[in-house]
Amino acid sequence: MRFGRLTPGYFRMLEMQVSGELKAEPRNKLVGALATLLAVFGLGLSFYSVRQLVDQGKSPKTP
Repeated sequence: MRFGRLTPGYFRMLEMQVSGELKAEPRNKLVGALATLLAVFGLGLSFYSVRQLVDQGKSPKTP
């Protein structure tokens, strides 16, 4: 069951999944591994971007 946007029905379905009244659809293990890999890559890229911005702000001061 998929919803296109965040609706009260979607939150109700999530609550039912958490309480155990509704079982989640089985997923392929590869999808979870790929999602984790993308999350780590995104966090790493964000960290790298912040580092670049911080390094740009630390320009050497000439007297």
